[in-house]
Amino acid sequence: MTSRELIAWSALHERRARTPLSSPLALTAIAGGILAAWVGWRVGTAEVAASRAWLAGTLVAFAVAFMRVPFHLYWRADAALLAQLPIEGGPLFDAALWRCVRAATVTTLVTAIGAVPLVAVSAELLVRHLALAGALGIAAALFLPAVATWAAALVAASQSEGMAALRVAAGIDASPRARPATQAPAPSTALLGALPGFASTLVIVAVLVISPWLTGGTPAASPAVVLGALVAASVVAIAGARRTAPRVMATILRDVSALDRQRLATLEIRPPTAIERLIARLIGDAALPYTKDARLMRRRYPMAFALGALVFLVLAIVGLAQPADPTPWLTATVGGATLYGLAVGARLYRPPIELARLSLTLPIRPAARRRAKLAWLTGWWLIFVALPGLFAALRQPDPLTGLALVGGGTVLVLGALAFRRT
Repeated sequence: MTSRELIAWSALHERRARTPLSSPLALTAIAGGILAAWVGWRVGTAEVAASRAWLAGTLVAFAVAFMRVPFHLYWRADAALLAQLPIEGGPLFDAALWRCVRAATVTTLVTAIGAVPLVAVSAELLVRHLALAGALGIAAALFLPAVATWAAALVAASQSEGMAALRVAAGIDASPRARPATQAPAPSTALLGALPGFASTLVIVAVLVISPWLTGGTPAASPAVVLGALVAASVVAIAGARRTAPRVMATILRDVSALDRQRLATLEIRPPTAIERLIARLIGDAALPYTKDARLMRRRYPMAFALGALVFLVLAIVGLAQPADPTPWLTATVGGATLYGLAVGARLYRPPIELARLSLTLPIRPAARRRAKLAWLTGWWLIFVALPGLFAALRQPDPLTGLALVGGGTVLVLGALAFRRT
C-alpha cells in the first residue's frame, strides 16, 4: 500500500466516524469564533490587552496541538491493527504526518480567525500575529512529529532489546555477545510524552521571549531570527525523521501499542513517589487501587506531568512578575489546565489504567476505586494548578478574578470525577 492509498483510507474511515460537530470545519469555526470574541472584547480596552489575550489563547491552543501529536503518531486506537498489516514504514509515517499536518492547520486557522479583530487597530498588528501563528503551526506540523518519532524510536528499540533478552533467557535464541559493562541504560517509556513535552516547552518559551514584538515593543531576541530558526529546525527535523521512518515506524506502532496491553514489552514497575506514599496513607482502603493508578498514570501518561510542570511554571512566573494585566494569562492557563484535567480524569476509567471487568472480580469496593481515582486527580490538580494558581492570584492587585478561576476549575475537574460512576 502506498502513502497516498493509506491516507485516502484513513480519511475515509474518519469521515464515516465523524459527527457534524466533530468535523474540522465546525471545530475551527466554533473555537476561532470564541477566541475572536474574546480578543474583540479586549480590543475595546487596549491594543496591548487584546494582543495578550490572543497570545494566551494561541499558546493554549497550540499546547493542546503539541500534546496531541503522539496520539496522531502512535497512541492511536488502531495502532495495533496497523502494526499487523503488511504496510511498510514509509506509508505508515506519511499517514501519521498527514494527521499531524491537518491538526496543525486547523489550530492555525483557529488562531488566525481569533486575530481578525486586531485589524481594527492596524493591519501591521494583524500581520505580526499571523506570522507568529504560522510559525507555531509549522512547529506543530513538522517539528513536534519529528521529536515524537525520535522518542518513540528510542523506546521501541529498547523494548525490542528487552524482548531479545527474554528470548535468550527462555532458550529460544542463542545468546549474543555480551554487552559492554559501560553501556547506557535503555530509554524509559516516559520519553514517549516527556520528550515532546520538553520540545513544546522550548517552542513556547521562544515565543514568549519575542512576544513584546507583537505590539511594537523591543523583544529580548530578534523575532526574524527566532521565527526563522523555528521554521528551519522544523523542516530539518522532519526531513531527518522521514529518512529513518521507513525502517522504524512499523516497529514503533507494534511496540508502543504493546506497551498499552503489557504484552511483548519490558515492564517498568517503579515504586510510588514520596508524595504518592503520603496520599496513600491518607485514603484508607483506597490505597491499593490508588497505588496502581499512580504507577500506571506516571508510565502511560507522562504528558500529564510535563504539561503540569509547564502550567506550574507559567503560574509561578505570573505570580512573581505581577504583570499589569494578568487576566489573559490566568484565564488561558487555568482554563487549559481545566480542560486537560477533565480529559485525564476520564482516562483514569479507561484501559490500560482501569480494566473494568477485571476490577469487578477483585475484593475491592467500588467506592474505594472511586476514592483512589479522586485522590490521584486531587493530588495532580493541587500540586500543578491549585497551589501555584492561588500564589499567582494572591500576588495580583485584584485577586478575585484569579481566585474565581482557580475555584471554578477545581469544582469542574474534581466534581466531574467525584460524581462519575465506575
